[in-house]
Amino acid sequence: MKRIVALASVCFLLLAPCAIGGEAAETGEYAAAVAAAREAVWKTLTTGGGSSATVAIMDGGKIVYSECFGAAERATNRPADKETRFNIGSTSKMFGAAAILLLADDGKLGLDDPAAKHLPEFVMRDGRYKEITVRMLFNHSSGLPGSSFIFEYEPAYDPHALLLDVLRESDLKHAPGAMGIYCNDGFTLAEMIVERLSGKKFIDFVAERIFEPLGMKDSAASVGETGGNVAVYYDVPTGRKFPLEVVRVHAAGGLSSTAEDLCRFADSFTPGGKHILSEASRQEALKSQPTGFTKHLHGAPMLDAFGWDYAWIPDYREKGVQVLAKSGGTMFYSTNFQLVPAERLVVAASIAGRADAPGVTRAILDALMEEKGLPFPEKPPVKKPGEPQPIPSELFAFEGAYTGGEGAVRFFFDREKHTLNIHHLLPSPPDGEQLPPPVALTYSDGFFRDFEKGTSYYFASEGKDVYLIYEKIPGFGMNVPAFQRLEEIEAPKRLSIEMNGVLWMMRNMLPGAQIMNGTLMGWSSTSPDLPGYVFGFGLQKVEDFGFASIAATAFRDQLSLQLFRKDGKIRARCGIFVLSRADEAEELADGKNSVLIGPDGDNEWRKVGKGVILSFSRPEKGRVLVVDPKNDAALLYDSAADSGEFFAPEGMFVFCAGAPGDVFEIEAK
Repeated sequence: MKRIVALASVCFLLLAPCAIGGEAAETGEYAAAVAAAREAVWKTLTTGGGSSATVAIMDGGKIVYSECFGAAERATNRPADKETRFNIGSTSKMFGAAAILLLADDGKLGLDDPAAKHLPEFVMRDGRYKEITVRMLFNHSSGLPGSSFIFEYEPAYDPHALLLDVLRESDLKHAPGAMGIYCNDGFTLAEMIVERLSGKKFIDFVAERIFEPLGMKDSAASVGETGGNVAVYYDVPTGRKFPLEVVRVHAAGGLSSTAEDLCRFADSFTPGGKHILSEASRQEALKSQPTGFTKHLHGAPMLDAFGWDYAWIPDYREKGVQVLAKSGGTMFYSTNFQLVPAERLVVAASIAGRADAPGVTRAILDALMEEKGLPFPEKPPVKKPGEPQPIPSELFAFEGAYTGGEGAVRFFFDREKHTLNIHHLLPSPPDGEQLPPPVALTYSDGFFRDFEKGTSYYFASEGKDVYLIYEKIPGFGMNVPAFQRLEEIEAPKRLSIEMNGVLWMMRNMLPGAQIMNGTLMGWSSTSPDLPGYVFGFGLQKVEDFGFASIAATAFRDQLSLQLFRKDGKIRARCGIFVLSRADEAEELADGKNSVLIGPDGDNEWRKVGKGVILSFSRPEKGRVLVVDPKNDAALLYDSAADSGEFFAPEGMFVFCAGAPGDVFEIEAK
């Protein structure tokens, strides 16, 4: 069946209309780069990475190649063209960076000003927030916990007010400036600073000071806010059409654009480009922005840059060439552009789908550099796996419990086999399923290596803080933390209720929210081998009977856990979300069921006691989903994309979201 679905997808994509820009250089100077672009994009689309794409190359300020692939909208057979906009996700962060630098040029702020100086309403429970500078928002070193916003299909909340409410009750993950950990919320704070100091909406400021001067006529807010000639997202492999995606944290990830416009923007950072920034600010944007953690790495870090993912690709730096890049990924779109300032070269790509956009642009860039006779990294030679070597005895002190950001493991050294064995601890699998087998990394030539995957790791430490660092992530060569050691708690505490094997369901999801697999339900768990910790939508350290703090302080998007009572029943708050135990859900009765959304607007749930055919009658803006609790909370039915009757197997859950007083009719037969 999978092969049949994949083949059908391939056939559609190959038959879909294809628009080629007027400057498409199929022969001559750019032929190899064009070929690399087409091969990379079609490989992505035909293997399920997306439904449409746009790619462009700029050389010396001129678009020398621009091509679009696939259908922007299938029902009307509308092809993607060079003016079709795609949501660009976190690539928007560079527009936030440019906006702040423009305000610095205007004399309205300094990059090392405290952020709170310009946003006095920004306060946190953790008093160290006062040390967060504007610069720290852009090299991701603020210490803010993560991402406090919701992707939507229809705007329904104030993202700025929500962020301030969340931060008011939050602690920092680490001291400001200590290390760079990807953080969306810092860019939303920057957006608020832009609005405060300019007196304009962020999107209006960007349009006036960036889009218009650079001739970016096909750039705007997210596709769901603006509409027009935009690329529609189609789910792979089902082909279901979803509503247009709304992302209203514009500086963090809420802009839409084209590959050509992204090239025009990136070119403004080159020496010969059309400059909107002062020379001092342009240079500031291009230089490295190291954090305290940088000194512990054996190679180049991620995020030590002003908004970019990196200021240098190590492979190119070894050739004396600076390459900067920024990626963006939303639930529905993937974007990347790469910039070589000294050569005034830009490569950009956007894809309607969850795909490896950086891999696409890197393939094009390498081909372009080679074709122009410029230095480029050759593929490294194939090497035989090294022989196992004795592990230095000083590393044995690093045994213990660790987190990789999403769960917990335990490190053991096998002194005879010269391996670091990584055993899974949390989350515990539900219903007695087996834990994943241990992973063995072999010590060789100073690194712990997975010879099968070709990956290597090393330890870095400062005082009690110990990290296992992933050396040279594939494709780019940067070093990032893979694991962080957890505190071994001498007097572990427990929450007031049993958390192991408990299924939780979301209670405050907005009807117009963009909901994906794994969002609405999740299992909490504990491990006797890791007392004092709980896994509940992330790993937390139990502080008292009703609160567990963030345990993974070196990883992005972490949530604390707070228990409280509502109407006499236990609720859990994780970040912006509130959950209740799934065993509170009523079972659907045979025949007609009426479900009322209460005065507080909480989501309602019903459990499917036996396999039934379901049909739904819902309010105009109400939402119904059917969720499989055991299969990563997979969404079997979503009224945002599905209609008609649906067979729900035993054990599934029905989710209803609407406004207070809304009534849903569910018929089970």
